[in-house]
Amino acid sequence: MTMIHRFILAISTLLLTACGAQAPEIKTVTGLAMGTSYTVKWWPNETIDDSQFSSHINQVIRRVEDSMSTYLDASDLSGLNGAQAGVWHSVPAPMAQLVAQAQAISKSTNGAFDITVGPVVDLWGFGPQPKPTKIPTSAQLEVLRPLVGYEYIQVQVHPAAIKKLRASAIDLSAIAKGYGVDQVALWLQEQGIEHYLVEIGGELRTKGRKPSGQSWRIAIESPAEQARSVFQVVRVEDRAIATSGNYRNYYEEDGVRYSHTLNPKTLQPVRHKLASVTVMADNAATADALATALMVMGETQGPEWAAMHNVPAYFIIWQADKFIAKPTSGFEQFIEP
Repeated sequence: MTMIHRFILAISTLLLTACGAQAPEIKTVTGLAMGTSYTVKWWPNETIDDSQFSSHINQVIRRVEDSMSTYLDASDLSGLNGAQAGVWHSVPAPMAQLVAQAQAISKSTNGAFDITVGPVVDLWGFGPQPKPTKIPTSAQLEVLRPLVGYEYIQVQVHPAAIKKLRASAIDLSAIAKGYGVDQVALWLQEQGIEHYLVEIGGELRTKGRKPSGQSWRIAIESPAEQARSVFQVVRVEDRAIATSGNYRNYYEEDGVRYSHTLNPKTLQPVRHKLASVTVMADNAATADALATALMVMGETQGPEWAAMHNVPAYFIIWQADKFIAKPTSGFEQFIEP
């Protein structure tokens, strides 16, 4: 997976404490995977044996990484990317399902989200390859243009198979961490856990509440380049939340900043005044992908699209030498006063 983080801070990772002597203990598992860190918190009832949860949670995340990483040569996705175009290739069912979900989001966002942009990400130095000594030329980008387009990928779920119409490469980095969150959440629910917070690289999903009875409190990070700080606190219950931003993962060349967020249509890093966008959805994979798509759209088209499609989103925009917040009406209910 990419080293890109979506920067949401879980206040709960710092402030979750039992309120009262009789409150259940919150259990916590942390680790490293998918090129980032993860944190899982839950509090069970007394009938559940959670002594082996740490090992099982790690296994769930590793299965996603081993199948869908572009950083692992032996992953299922790397194998598919090296396979012949124009032929149906059998893939694991979860991969087919996730690609189908990604394709639906690509269609609804008119290509602002596109899983075939990976080779362009690599060329700009934001993928497995090291940062280039010089920024890509127009000629180099045009070589890749015929390979970029979600419409060049066909997928069927039953039986699970994918066909590349061109020699395109699939990169699931902008949706796979969210999918990993969903898989851990599903596993916890299968174990009977009704209250949890799952976070991988800033993508989160919650269910239930804290032992105090309060909703999980999540902090959206300020895009300011100084020390990390909280811009806004939101309350999340039975929802997923993800943020995409341009204020951490970038490099500068000759005084020009190049962001890791690339526009699939121009093949260029986005250049607009949208600093970050936070999205809520029923599942983390959707929130993850939509946050990327809205970040590509920018400070004008992004809010318009979110409002039109009833997507709860919180935009932080650079305006007149300061950051301003622009939440959609559907997001306002989650904002902590």
